[in-house]
Amino acid sequence: MVNKIRQTVSDGSLFDARTVSLRDYISKEDEPDGKYRILRRLKTPFQRIAVVRQKDGQVLVYGDGYVMFGTTEDDDIWAETLVHIPMSVVPSPKRILIIGGGGGITTREVLRYTEVDKVTVIDIDDAMMDLGKNFKPLVKFNKGSLNDPKVRTIIKNGRAFVEKSRKQWDVIIIDVPEPSNKALALGKLYSREFYRLLKKRLAPGGVIAIASSILSEMPEFCWSVVATLKAAGYYVLPYHYDAMEKYEQDWCFCLAATRPISPNEVSMRINTCYLTPEKLREMFQIPLHYQRKWSERMIQTDGNDVLARIHEKH
Repeated sequence: MVNKIRQTVSDGSLFDARTVSLRDYISKEDEPDGKYRILRRLKTPFQRIAVVRQKDGQVLVYGDGYVMFGTTEDDDIWAETLVHIPMSVVPSPKRILIIGGGGGITTREVLRYTEVDKVTVIDIDDAMMDLGKNFKPLVKFNKGSLNDPKVRTIIKNGRAFVEKSRKQWDVIIIDVPEPSNKALALGKLYSREFYRLLKKRLAPGGVIAIASSILSEMPEFCWSVVATLKAAGYYVLPYHYDAMEKYEQDWCFCLAATRPISPNEVSMRINTCYLTPEKLREMFQIPLHYQRKWSERMIQTDGNDVLARIHEKH
């Protein structure tokens, strides 16, 4: 009888190293510092999910080895930056679409606006949505947003949902992982064709906000998103949140509209913890060393994998 090869992880649980690797769930580069406990491991049709509690009590949710979201300060900063910029430039945002919102954190921020009537949250993975709706630490962190009566949650591919829908939204928020060689289909949520389709789903005066990866690691990814949006006929305002001092990252986002749009339009209508007036002025000034990568921009289409190639290069 062949003995099974096993390895022990930080919480003392055992993996059968011949059938599954810890690194399929938690990559070495994204592994928490110090001791941690794996609370759940799930394999879905789309990814391997791990739920981890760190030594400080914070929870992280991993997808295929990399942190997707959690209950940490940087999740608060990310959600504020992605949500409140587009919400601030639409006079009365009533209908909101969120693609990639299984954690409920962006939905929490959207619901802070009293004029919001309806929020549609799309996620392809039922297990991710279930965590956001029912896993107590996350529900506490997102303030039960996915269970709010204003919120409709849908388990579906975001592209397929938009293709079949005839509704329009005042604000569309897209927060999905970068395409990679293991997930080339994600490129269709960043493509020129998809962005053209979204123009038909924007209400008059509406805007789109897109999480555009890590500016400090691959600025050409962000510039390619900008170029793709412009090729689809949008006016584009890229912005960033410099978190280098604390998290050693600078995050990129894109604001897109069918009309000219200016940083002067951005003004917080509600209280935020991180988007101070000083920070807002800084966010629309992209440092020159990132701008130099503009020449390496490429346009993502349904028929190519340019963003996946950029991602794999880094």
